[in-house]
Amino acid sequence: METISDKIAESGFEMHKEQFARLAGMSECGMMITKMQAEPQIIYANDGFYRMFQYTSEEFEECFDNKVMGPALPEEKQRMKALMARQVSMGGSIHLEFRAKRKDESIIWISFTAKREAEPGSMVYYCSCLDISGSKRHLQDVYNAKRELDLIANSIPGGVIKVRLNDFKILYANDGFFRLAGYSRSEYSMQFHNDTSKLVYPEDLDMVTSLIRQAIENRGPLAVEYRIMAKSGEIRWSYINGTRIDDDDGKPVYLCVIVDITARKQAEAELADNNHRSNVVTSMLKETIWTYDLENQVLRRDGDLGESYSPESILEGQFSDEKLGTIIHPDDVSKFMEMRNFWIEQEGRYQDVFRVINSHGAYHRMRISTCTEKRPGKGAVVYGLTRLLSDGEQTALKPQESKPAELEITQVAGKLKKLAASARAKTEDTITGLLPYASFLRKAEKILANRREDSHYALICADINEFQSFSHHYGFYVSNRILKAFSDVLLNHLTKDGMCARVDGDYFVVLFQYGSHKELVRAMSAVVRHQQEVEVEEDNIDFGSTVGVYLIQQEDHELLEMLEKADLARRSIKGLRGNHYAIYTEDMEQQLSREDEMAGEIRRAMDERTVEISYLPRIRGDKDHVIGCKAIPRILMKDGQYFEYTQIMHLMERGTHLEEFSFYLLQEVADNIGAWKAKGNTVIPVSLEMTASQLSTRHAVERIHNIVVERNNLEPEDFIFEIPERFFADATTAFEVAIRNLTNLGYRVIISRFGADHTAVNSMRRLPVTGIKFHGEYFSEHMINEKDTVVFQKTVEMAKEMGLTVTCGGIHTRLQEEYAKKIGCDVFEGVIYYGAMKNVVFEKCFLSE
Repeated sequence: METISDKIAESGFEMHKEQFARLAGMSECGMMITKMQAEPQIIYANDGFYRMFQYTSEEFEECFDNKVMGPALPEEKQRMKALMARQVSMGGSIHLEFRAKRKDESIIWISFTAKREAEPGSMVYYCSCLDISGSKRHLQDVYNAKRELDLIANSIPGGVIKVRLNDFKILYANDGFFRLAGYSRSEYSMQFHNDTSKLVYPEDLDMVTSLIRQAIENRGPLAVEYRIMAKSGEIRWSYINGTRIDDDDGKPVYLCVIVDITARKQAEAELADNNHRSNVVTSMLKETIWTYDLENQVLRRDGDLGESYSPESILEGQFSDEKLGTIIHPDDVSKFMEMRNFWIEQEGRYQDVFRVINSHGAYHRMRISTCTEKRPGKGAVVYGLTRLLSDGEQTALKPQESKPAELEITQVAGKLKKLAASARAKTEDTITGLLPYASFLRKAEKILANRREDSHYALICADINEFQSFSHHYGFYVSNRILKAFSDVLLNHLTKDGMCARVDGDYFVVLFQYGSHKELVRAMSAVVRHQQEVEVEEDNIDFGSTVGVYLIQQEDHELLEMLEKADLARRSIKGLRGNHYAIYTEDMEQQLSREDEMAGEIRRAMDERTVEISYLPRIRGDKDHVIGCKAIPRILMKDGQYFEYTQIMHLMERGTHLEEFSFYLLQEVADNIGAWKAKGNTVIPVSLEMTASQLSTRHAVERIHNIVVERNNLEPEDFIFEIPERFFADATTAFEVAIRNLTNLGYRVIISRFGADHTAVNSMRRLPVTGIKFHGEYFSEHMINEKDTVVFQKTVEMAKEMGLTVTCGGIHTRLQEEYAKKIGCDVFEGVIYYGAMKNVVFEKCFLSE
């Protein structure tokens, strides 16, 4: 067989073997001569091939048996064999790309090319290998860069486009661009042929074209705000910011970011209008600022008058004749129409006070200030400001200022500290013979400083319930005897060593030593159980007490702080009738703090005019005969619970400075009744509850008459004041005078919850009350007996003979109704007939005819 060397020799180009090897060694790629078996096996390879894999020829032969595919990765070999077999069968050259492992364990990419010898039937191949790792990495980097560019571009909250500006053709666009326009890629391509100018709003096209031309000529950046027509027909504002990156042929190409600025443009327009409006009303007190378009009758407003008013910012037809009658007090409608006519006829300012109804049906006074302005080409507009007037602005008699909660909590303790340094605390108590207060403090501090660890002491603060009423009724002689009797009780049951002092008035302090807690409880029980009475002529006067106890701990050293805690325990049960005592615990401070917080929320509701007032119908005979109603307020607290009037009354009696609430309630109710009358309705009397302390305040009757008659032009007979029976038991002179003055003016006063404590027959006889009122909660099968029935029946007969009305409220069951009728009641209130309803509902149901 003729060899390759023979052929070279025959051609006359025989070359020395060393020269050929030197020539092949200068090549930058690997060169081989292989024979094709299962795998290509090297017959000859140049130095470049071995350098590519970092082996010598001997090492390569030893490691891979001179097989070309020896360094290839195992996962590549099967693929290479399959490709090689396919290419050999086709008779062409062989070309493979595969990964191989070098001697230093690094991975490289190899491009392998082989061509068969021209001799038919020969299995010899001339081959070359080239390291293409660098180009492979470059291609991967390019692919990753494009992929990252797409991810970043599609993550931008807007559009990213590459556009050729001489014909506005899109060269690249992300998904955000098509979302701005509302089209899919295929829809945009088919409808606009990727022309960006087709979206521009026609009125902005000339402006956009001019700015693009300037950017191209100046070879500078592109920044334009313009409008586009979205697929939905909506006009949207877009902002485009582009940088020039010319094409290879020099045509102007810009890479741009497009952002939807529709919301910003709308906000800018609204802000400009708000700024203009604010400048007009800058000298006014800002509460609710509004703009009224006279031509379209559309009201736009900002601000808030409180939770009880509608929160809408845009209202239509708000000042029409039909609407005014539902939101403005009837007496103020004509006055409001005068202001509305002023807006229409001329420019300028206008200001007045009107009564406006809220969502709860209550009328509140508001000051409305307006300024009318005629804008060229836009019609006339009214800029207005509405301010809800406070109580101080609505009445000349300002309510008493409430004490801060911190002052209220510590006011008694502060009094104790002041008395400790006063001269009166150093003088002997001539009435009771007890220690002076200053001497008590000195001795108590000495005893406590020298006490043993196993000893137990308690500090006690006590006072006599409603002590001032005894002085009013019986004089100082009897009140002094009551003080002496109470001091004897404290000395006999609590202290044998005289560690007791009268601080001031009916207020006492005691230092008590006890052996065990059982002994302490027995001593305190003896105090509250002891029948405390004073003989006056033929009668015995019973008096109750309220006692607070603080158990002194070993770590306690400040005596006045201990007295504060004992007094806190006393105040926690203040207001209860009878004899009671309480031992200090830490949660008492939280309880009083909670009461102060609730009182603060009530005062806040009064200031913000958010008290809800409902009306409970009062009937005579049957449900169809409604002769009156009772005003029932309630307050929505921060925790979402409603605070009822009985709870408010409880706080007022405990001295939480809510005595103004009844006058606030009267003002709200008077406004509603005034509105009923102004509409031509026949008004039925409305009743309200009041306490003795509220009626006993200075100018109380004058304030009531001012609210009813002078401010609302109502009649006194339209109002009934309900006063619970317990306030008549120890009535003061001021309280009795207030009742007489009210009835003299024409108001009706009734004794409510009659029979709850003790029958106030004496009050019926002496005071000009006009009726009595029972409460259904006392008429249950477990609480009534034959004796009670006789007493109630005779009392009702006597009341009717005196010309008094007899009412029963709080009727929830048929049993209560039957019993109330049995004893002679003829006027009734309760949910068994009707529930409490809002002002507007009550007016439509019972006053419209």
